[in-house]
Amino acid sequence: MTTTSAPQPLRRVVIAGGGTAGWMVAAGLAKCLGRQLDIRLVESEEIGTVGVGEATIPTLHFMHEILDLDEKEFIQATQATFKLGINFENWRDVGENYFHSFGKTGKGHWTAGFQHFWLEGRRRGLASDYGDYCLELRAGLDNRFALLPDNGINYAYHFDATLYGQYLRRFSEALGVQRLEGRIVKVHTAEGSGDIVAIALDNGALVEGELFIDCTGMRSLLLGETLGVPYESWSHWLPCDSALAVQTESVGEPVPYTRSIAHPWGWQWRIPLQHRVGNGLVYSSSHIGDDEARAALLANVQGEVLRQPRVIKFKPGQREVVWKKNVVAIGLSSGFLEPLESTSIHLIQRGLTRLIELFPSDGIRQSDVDEYNAQAREQIEVIRDFIILHYHVTHRSDSPFWRGCRDMDVPPLLRHRIQHFRDTARIALRQGELFAENSWVQVMMGQGIPPASHHPITRNMDDRTLADFLGGIRKDVARTLMKLPRHQQFIQQFCPAPCIDPSARPATPPALRINPAATISTVQLADGSSVHVVDDFALEPEALVALADARAAQFQQPAGHPYPGPQLALPHGIVGVLGGYFDQHLRARLGAGQTQGLSGRFSRVTQEAATLNPLQRVCHRDDSAVGPGEMIAACVHYLFQDEQLGGTVLFRSRMSDADTQQFLRDAGTLDASAFGEKYEIAPGYMTESNRYFEVIGRLPARWNRAVFYDGGIFHSGDIRWAAHRAAYLAGLGRLTINAFFKSRRP
Repeated sequence: MTTTSAPQPLRRVVIAGGGTAGWMVAAGLAKCLGRQLDIRLVESEEIGTVGVGEATIPTLHFMHEILDLDEKEFIQATQATFKLGINFENWRDVGENYFHSFGKTGKGHWTAGFQHFWLEGRRRGLASDYGDYCLELRAGLDNRFALLPDNGINYAYHFDATLYGQYLRRFSEALGVQRLEGRIVKVHTAEGSGDIVAIALDNGALVEGELFIDCTGMRSLLLGETLGVPYESWSHWLPCDSALAVQTESVGEPVPYTRSIAHPWGWQWRIPLQHRVGNGLVYSSSHIGDDEARAALLANVQGEVLRQPRVIKFKPGQREVVWKKNVVAIGLSSGFLEPLESTSIHLIQRGLTRLIELFPSDGIRQSDVDEYNAQAREQIEVIRDFIILHYHVTHRSDSPFWRGCRDMDVPPLLRHRIQHFRDTARIALRQGELFAENSWVQVMMGQGIPPASHHPITRNMDDRTLADFLGGIRKDVARTLMKLPRHQQFIQQFCPAPCIDPSARPATPPALRINPAATISTVQLADGSSVHVVDDFALEPEALVALADARAAQFQQPAGHPYPGPQLALPHGIVGVLGGYFDQHLRARLGAGQTQGLSGRFSRVTQEAATLNPLQRVCHRDDSAVGPGEMIAACVHYLFQDEQLGGTVLFRSRMSDADTQQFLRDAGTLDASAFGEKYEIAPGYMTESNRYFEVIGRLPARWNRAVFYDGGIFHSGDIRWAAHRAAYLAGLGRLTINAFFKSRRP
């Protein structure tokens, strides 16, 4: 009898790459499946993101409903504006424009869409412009917007993609996603199966997993480079292969639509945000050089240029499969379609939701893989055809680029749809397609296809009835439009984002690079517990000190905080590196389970000994915020040369558990005088044993030494204030990094 092994349960998910794709995947998985999974995301501060996509389509609302995001908070965090559609300029021909709106146009019948009734009205001289029957189109061109009851207006957003990634990162980390800082330098695969088992980082960390999500961008490091999945090029249908992106200052009110402006060799986008405008060119390098394209872009923007354009090279297409073995590619790693219809973020979202629908929690099965790949291919090919439609159906003949697009052979389904609409005004859609009938109609007619006929049911209406039908729709649109405020006015009343200097370039903090040659030594304490010491911990500790010194004015001592000196939150990148090192090297040693959250800060000791409150004059634990089944592990990294400023002292209580708890309660509630009288503990730093606690270990300070310990062990800084007061107060004094790793207990 032949037996086959059953698929193994899947719990550890590794997301390779951050940006919009990585953090959307992290947020979605954490929200829907986070309690069942250990989710880690690897990204490097050194690697930038493409970041040209700042316009979205209305399907993003579904993603935000899944995450239960607050719309106002999201808009303010991302400097977003509202989007009602896209204005296509010079696409049908030079000087001719049309608007692809998100809304419904008119009212259709089960036998025929509204375009059939409109065409009959035009034939009889009873219908005005097609756009008069669509609220979103008229509101967009009139620069008006408001949220309406019962989803009365269909809209999307323009936002800052970098800020969106940061927003989702904060959301994800709050749900327990662990970010690991580092560049991927090697991918390990299993012999025999070929599955990926781990990725190695440049800081020495090895990140193991059972399912890997490839969000490494166009490089497609896992699916393409490692698993060798070929790339299918669609350049013969989509000739543009380059893009330039640039940001400019706002020079007027933001309009509630994206501008897409065709040129002889490609097209230009203009996307207004609250704090700036995103601009760019998508072009064919066979028809214009990079330098000429850059000059053309800069000649066609408004407002001061904030950052110089950068060239992005791409090849339109798709990986032959987007899920192979235990790797799923989402975002640019799976394929690329230019942002003409703002579908990039939608494809990330759909890849994520499809993965959640087919998630292999009980092990990867080939039937799930095949279904995922089939759905992904069908979806992107239909979106591809919709984009090809804009290029192919055109009256432009002013350049070799447009003549080539007009004369090319197109995919069979698209060819059929164009001819079907040209003959009958009908759009026959497959179930689940992204773009609805009205989108196809607007682009077909906007690009210049006049249908030869339309459905005969429209001829059942006499002139009076048809005129009343069309006129009623047009009047409803006009009445609603008059009530809408200006787009900018609505933003200012509902969701104004904080004012920021659009020309300010955020400083990139130096990444903490951990010494891969550093060794971990274990120190046994008198009670049998252990702490772990890493000497020569960071490769460039001076950079960390320089960072703290540059931000010295930002240090603050929060009111009521027990730490006896000012603090400054660590940059996310440094926290992520510490978290990655802890996860790979210390978590098991300290008996910690899955990490649920990370935090870290620079700290200094500056408080006079005589002014210490009760909590500050006794040893403490770091476990005040943990619940049942949880623990805190901690790290202190010494960043001062004068070892006399003191390391860390560890204690155990001499009291019963009940008396210890009462002691801690009193330290937190009694004033200094009452506490001192009750326990006869004078103001000062605790460095030695007393009647309540005894020293079980002492770790001397050393430049660039890191100490990791269970936060449930009583401890205190070994602060000799009287002997070294001047040194504590000079410069950065006793500068340390303190990090905390909240975990589930195994």
